[in-house]
Amino acid sequence: MKSRASWLPLSAVGLAQIQEVGGKAARLGELARAGFRVPDGFVLPACVFGREPEAARAIEAALPTLGIGRVAVRSSGLAEDLDHASFAGQYETVLNVEGSEDVMAAVRRCWGSATSAQVSAYSIDRAGGKTGAVAVLVQRMVEATSAGVAYSSNPINGDRAESVVNSIGGLGDRLVSGQADADEWLVRDGSANQRRQAEGAIDAAQALAIADLAARAAAHLGAPQDIEWAIAGGELYLLQSRPMTALPEQVRWEPTVPGGYVRYFRLGEWLGDPVTPLFESWLVARLERRLHELQGGWISMRWPEPAHIVVNGWYYYSMDVLPGTPLEVLRFLVQRLIPNLFLRPRRAVMVIPPLAHFGVDLFVKEWRDDVLPKHQRVVAEATEMVDRASPAQLVEIIDRIATQAGDYYTSVTAVAGFAWKAEVPLAGFYRKHLYPAVGGSYAELLQGLYAADAGTGGHSVVSLDWFHPTLSELDLSQEPPAAVASRRDRLAASRRQAESRARAALADRRRLRARFERLLAQAQRFQPLREEQLSYMTLGWPVMRRALGRIGSHLVAAGVLDAHDQIYFLSHDELIGALAGDRSSMVAEAGRRRATWERQRKLAAPLTIGVVPPLFVMLLARFEQSVRVPGVGPSLVTGVPASPGRARGHARIIRSLDDFGRLQPGDVLVAPVTTPAWTPLFTRAAAVVTDTGGVGSHASQVAREYGIPAVVGTGDGTARLHDGQLVLVDGGAGVVEG
Repeated sequence: MKSRASWLPLSAVGLAQIQEVGGKAARLGELARAGFRVPDGFVLPACVFGREPEAARAIEAALPTLGIGRVAVRSSGLAEDLDHASFAGQYETVLNVEGSEDVMAAVRRCWGSATSAQVSAYSIDRAGGKTGAVAVLVQRMVEATSAGVAYSSNPINGDRAESVVNSIGGLGDRLVSGQADADEWLVRDGSANQRRQAEGAIDAAQALAIADLAARAAAHLGAPQDIEWAIAGGELYLLQSRPMTALPEQVRWEPTVPGGYVRYFRLGEWLGDPVTPLFESWLVARLERRLHELQGGWISMRWPEPAHIVVNGWYYYSMDVLPGTPLEVLRFLVQRLIPNLFLRPRRAVMVIPPLAHFGVDLFVKEWRDDVLPKHQRVVAEATEMVDRASPAQLVEIIDRIATQAGDYYTSVTAVAGFAWKAEVPLAGFYRKHLYPAVGGSYAELLQGLYAADAGTGGHSVVSLDWFHPTLSELDLSQEPPAAVASRRDRLAASRRQAESRARAALADRRRLRARFERLLAQAQRFQPLREEQLSYMTLGWPVMRRALGRIGSHLVAAGVLDAHDQIYFLSHDELIGALAGDRSSMVAEAGRRRATWERQRKLAAPLTIGVVPPLFVMLLARFEQSVRVPGVGPSLVTGVPASPGRARGHARIIRSLDDFGRLQPGDVLVAPVTTPAWTPLFTRAAAVVTDTGGVGSHASQVAREYGIPAVVGTGDGTARLHDGQLVLVDGGAGVVEG
């Protein structure tokens, strides 16, 4: 090849010329030479960049080699399709171009995209500022009847045995630009299953052929590939192939102990990251032990072990306490529930959601009269002692607070946990009797009942894991009191209007009206009560973090650690051993565990693993049907409807405190989970989407009080949505659309 050739046939280039023709052209040329069906074309190499007269002469010479017809003119950046940065969608592509003059105009646009603001920003973020010149690829236009993208490995969970195919009718630019929702097929073991149907662009046989094309490209290029494809005249064409730059680590999501486990229940609702070793082995163990001792007492039952497992660093709560077969249900009723309905009826009914309203007031009274005051007293006493306590005393302080937090959390499961039990019957009533007449969402009836305030509660946490700072340690802006009051008044007025519409629709149906009033009163009573109780849940976290910081400093002085925050990556037994005199250095091991934890944060952890009891699956399905408005169509992401309304904005993936500053006003907040310390972000967000959670979760409740749509419990929203992607969030339907 001549170094100063003004143009090159696509069939003459390959990976050896990647520094001259860019990644897109080099890979397509390589694959074309290997026999893949790639549209014919030619390349203006990077050495021609900006040399317009030379480029014009090259186009005049090369264009006739493609025959008569329209062409696609595409940038092929030297920094594009790198192994660590794809630059997907950053450079210019111009379709349906005809004639030398128009091709030259399209080439200018491709050149200009190399210095665009979006390319510069992406290159700084992902490629160390590397952009440079671009080559330009000109190819015969494929008149596609269907087109799309495909991944040789599952981009969500990293499974190399699964392929994902997205398709739309016609040209693929509508999909790549985000203007259309695609059909989605999951291909595994020679079987194609359609997970989402938006346009019906291809059938299963075509999905299998496309997945095979992606797999063959990956095999030839030696790495998982993200391809663009098109079908025209019954033939399948390869339009682009690039490395999958953000493919998750390949791991197995199987329980370490047989059973069914979920990560969005109990403590999991507060966890959006893998758990740190000290938190899991100390605080989680204490909280769960106390919870199960107290709850087990309601029905004279010993909780099965293990209460939870950790898989690839992520917390999963066991659901095996639920009966899994009709015989187990009968045994539970006869041996546990019925005897305790006679012995302690107001406690036993709490394990039966439809009957829990008979017992909840007992727990409300106990919380106000005993649990909360004791909780506050224990934390106040610890705060007095923490700065002068010895390491051994600091351990005792943490043990006392952790045990008390277990008592408090048990009360939370009864009182705050009843809020969703009161909400679901209202939602079901609304769906059946009110939605056909007035539309809207039942959640409009639950807005403006309290004023969510982003600036209160210094003990609020980013995550329940004590590795993360509390709100008092963060420099986050506070919402002016006048704005809080104004928002509450606006939402309260909206709620009253929704109440009036509902009552008007039931005016001639006295019995239904009376039932509605009972359900509404109960649901509205427990919404603010839930938030009030939860606001004290992590009261002891600041003092426990102070205690751990002092213990960490002590271990640094002893040579066990070289930074006090490495303490979070020790186990409880290792910490106690070090304080007892074991001076073995844990620096290297703590560092290794920290690195593993950081890597596991990038995994898309499934919501469930193992075999979850059918009873739980049935209850969950009924619950989701109750809260979802009818007629939900295809979507990018589906979850639990949490806060009503529709809002469009750019998705912003916020995984941790370090990302908080990236959320701009009007963005859609997409997060693994939100907790009280995330509340300041709701003042900026147009809508909220989370991986975990239900109607009783923090994101649901606070989104309502900020009057913004929310969809929770999506499972993998943070993986399926892309940062900056324009999306529409429908909080009543529980979907996110493109």
